[in-house]
Amino acid sequence: MRFMSWSLNEPTNTNFNQFAEEVSEGQWNIIDPDAYLNWSSNRKNFWIAFRDHHEKIKSFGLHDFGVNSDGKIYHYKLGDDSALMLNEDETEIVYWMRNSLRYLVDHYPDVEWFMQAVCMGPSRVNPVLDNENGEQENFIRQFSILVDAYMNRFPNRIKGIEIDFEKSSSRRQSLPNGQEAELYRDFLKKVKDQICIPRGLKMRVNLHAMTGYLDPYWYEWTDYLILASGKDANGNMLAEEWQVMSYDFAHGDSSPGPSTPVWWLHNVLSYSVEAFPPETVWVGNAAYGRRWPLNNNNTGVALTYSQLLFWQNGENKHNIGRPIDTGLFTFVDQGYIPFVGFHDDESGYQRTFLHCYDRFEVGFANLHRTYNGNNVIFRATYGGQDYITSYVKYQKPKFEGIQLVKTDRDTHSGNVTQGSTWSPSDTFPNRTFRGYLVGGRIYAPDHDNETCVVEEEQGRLIYNLNLSRSGRYRLIAVVQFPYLNCRIRLNINGSSYVIGDDIPDWYPLMVNPARHFYDCGSWDFNTSNTIEVLRTEDSAQIMGFIVCNSFDHGMTGGEVSYNVNLQPYVVRDRVREDGIVTKKEADFPSEMTLTGELLRRPPRPAIFWEDLFAPFINDNIDNLAETRYYQRAMISDGGSGSGTNYNGGRCTSAPEAVGYSNGTWVPDDANNTDDAYVFCDARGSSAQLVLYKDVKFNPHIEADFRGDSRDRNVAYGIRFFAHTKGTSNNGYLFLADHSSGVYRLIYESNGSQTTLATANMGLTLGNRYSLRVRYVNGSIRCMVGQSTVLSYSGSLPETFSRGAHGVYVRNGRARCYRFHLATNDRYEPMEKVSVIVDGQEISSLEEDRPYQYDELGYYIHTGFETDETTIDISNDYVNLPIATVPSWRGAKNVTIRLADAGVWLRRFYVGDAKGCSIAWNSDLEGFITTLGMINDYGCRGVAMWTMGQEDPRVFTYLPDAN
Repeated sequence: MRFMSWSLNEPTNTNFNQFAEEVSEGQWNIIDPDAYLNWSSNRKNFWIAFRDHHEKIKSFGLHDFGVNSDGKIYHYKLGDDSALMLNEDETEIVYWMRNSLRYLVDHYPDVEWFMQAVCMGPSRVNPVLDNENGEQENFIRQFSILVDAYMNRFPNRIKGIEIDFEKSSSRRQSLPNGQEAELYRDFLKKVKDQICIPRGLKMRVNLHAMTGYLDPYWYEWTDYLILASGKDANGNMLAEEWQVMSYDFAHGDSSPGPSTPVWWLHNVLSYSVEAFPPETVWVGNAAYGRRWPLNNNNTGVALTYSQLLFWQNGENKHNIGRPIDTGLFTFVDQGYIPFVGFHDDESGYQRTFLHCYDRFEVGFANLHRTYNGNNVIFRATYGGQDYITSYVKYQKPKFEGIQLVKTDRDTHSGNVTQGSTWSPSDTFPNRTFRGYLVGGRIYAPDHDNETCVVEEEQGRLIYNLNLSRSGRYRLIAVVQFPYLNCRIRLNINGSSYVIGDDIPDWYPLMVNPARHFYDCGSWDFNTSNTIEVLRTEDSAQIMGFIVCNSFDHGMTGGEVSYNVNLQPYVVRDRVREDGIVTKKEADFPSEMTLTGELLRRPPRPAIFWEDLFAPFINDNIDNLAETRYYQRAMISDGGSGSGTNYNGGRCTSAPEAVGYSNGTWVPDDANNTDDAYVFCDARGSSAQLVLYKDVKFNPHIEADFRGDSRDRNVAYGIRFFAHTKGTSNNGYLFLADHSSGVYRLIYESNGSQTTLATANMGLTLGNRYSLRVRYVNGSIRCMVGQSTVLSYSGSLPETFSRGAHGVYVRNGRARCYRFHLATNDRYEPMEKVSVIVDGQEISSLEEDRPYQYDELGYYIHTGFETDETTIDISNDYVNLPIATVPSWRGAKNVTIRLADAGVWLRRFYVGDAKGCSIAWNSDLEGFITTLGMINDYGCRGVAMWTMGQEDPRVFTYLPDAN
């Protein structure tokens, strides 16, 4: 097992000049051998580690040579990119590396010393890669001068150069042909050919950790496979060594956790050794840990092993830094308390909870699972981690001034079928509403006369509403909407009203949950009133009515409660005469901060429909195009008994065009290797599965596809604005067309297709991709994942105020895993949380946005984005304080309400409001865990970032380097 590290914590010149001075080139005079004892902990620990364990160090990177955006080299450690290492005419070195590093290079010739070029951030990296003004030539020229000077000053010491270019973004869409990885590869080839080969040096390249092909997408520019394909002038791989920076999975702005979790490292190692020979791969390991605050939103800070020991031994407490008013480093008023670390079995790290008085994992939460009989909050697992969420908001209605609750009809006649019952016990305890389906006339054939006669009259329900006083009241209908096209026709005191006609197409209670309270608006009522129910369409049910003064939907997420128990810590007191150490209570906080480890998201387009297809399997459905959801395009006669047309012994209604779908779409269940999906075989043809609902809004559509790797001509994608019922060849298409290797935006009219725009496609047939279409008032964005691949804002051949949307396949086989339809006319916030303590609810985490809410809790906004310029919601879990409350001792129930859908809650903490935090640190056990995996994958060795911060016991586990 080889070991390497870098310079970061070496003593400054001020420090080191107390220890030694260079009397002539390479000759050092020791001034004070114990001077290091007075250095800061990191510098002292670095020095001790190098002095005592240098024989275990195979390679060491000199992390000193900063690269500017113009390619010129500056002194990285000075933190000033104007501090160029060479003078203006490049004849002299202005800044050498620190004296302490020069001393080490002189004294330890067995270490392989690499000069590391450090280029950080897109503002520096991008210009060098683009090389529009000779940036690469500047770099190669200046770095060559420095390499020659260092090889001359330190003969036989410098063994290679190291390229450390880092940025967390890629430019696939903004570069010609999207070939940023190719630019980086070609730059590395220049460096290898022009600097390394002529001088007999090796090259090492640092790489962001990736877990698969272009995963994560923001590191596309370091595409392992592209870099591995490069060859130097001698026909060899570009780099002799590749250093994968597999640390900082958890970072300062993420949720607490290990820098290198085992499950993630497995994925990183698997992909790394797939791309590069294992013996060339160094695997990164963090020497440091990190401490994240729980009582505020500040960034997590690095925590070395020695600092952790101070905390655990009660020699540290929280601070507020240097306030502007005093400028003095200030500790908060809390006790010095010793804390114990807890071993994490997965990573080998230890966790320490500092001034934290209670904490809860998901398994210790009490979920309030149902409300009014509907499931409202769920426990789920993602990436091996449990979390709690509400997938959608549910209705928690607020009635004021209830005048009447009507749970059943008074009379009925004709075609009426009793439906289901509903007992919404949380809103109306001990009440049960009875549902009814009211149909039209049913006709039977008179075969003798070849005509149709009435078999059953049209249904009719009567509800008598008797009130104590007349007035203007709110009428609320109790309904069940099980399908997409729900309408219930009423006659209210002689006035016609249709439930379903006055709601927007994005009405969230259309199908989930189906039973709810429907706002029919305000009506003038007498003391005696009659409501007639004339028809319920598409299997909708009427279940009753409520008359009240006011009503609010109360849309919200679910609730979860915790049994919190707060007790004081104890600390050492005095030592008795018999030598026994006594204990006493530590200072107990006066206030506690309640903190949730939460994953929030920016507002999303309000969801109308999402299908993962698995439920159809349990219903034994063989073809989704034959369902009411995805009606096949055809001419329908309404079925037997629907009308007066005597047709071959059946009574049918007038022929009517219905549906937009065609082909065969077979659902299949999830297994060990794949998720549930719907399968389409469209070899030699085309097929589409379109939701049978014309919607009037600007659509946001997503579909997850996997084309069959054997069908090289397959095209798949999204059908949007399908129109003309009974046909399947009208509307727009966004396709990933593997036959030509392009994305296509197509307009289709009666089967005639016109391509409006194309773009080169880099998808691999057989892989799974998420395709998206976003449409706003004539502008179209076609996307793959988060990346826009086609934008179209020109004149469209045809525009529609409404249409149907779905998925499409032609000339091959494909699986569709998910179909999602939302609207860009409303945005759903996914951020708010509240806490309930002692019956008081405290709302929190609502961002300040310039939009109004509608009656359903959506933002009223039409557009591609929500125009946020200052609001930054992390795409990771973050510990967010929800509320600060007076402290208490003993047990108390605390409830968290996820006020918005889509918020994930993973952990809950109660800590000192003046300061509390959680620390994760690797130690010898964590180091052993990582090294075992590195050995299993046959990699070159471990690269520890960086010496001076580690558990010193790690060196006891390492063999000598040579």
